[in-house]
Amino acid sequence: MAGFAVMAGRTWGRVVGITLALVSAVANFAFIPYYPFWSMTVIALDIFVIWALAAHGRDVAQDRY
Repeated sequence: MAGFAVMAGRTWGRVVGITLALVSAVANFAFIPYYPFWSMTVIALDIFVIWALAAHGRDVAQDRY
């Protein structure tokens, strides 16, 4: 639902997406000792998602119309 809201340009979708990516990044810190490569990869992707939603979230809605 958040993905559809982001594509529709809804602010709440961006907030939900950023929150879920932040929770995922924090949770993956606990798994660094067990799965270091995978955890660091997921954290890097989460940071990219947070940056993309924060910096370019409104651009998606404006480009559609």
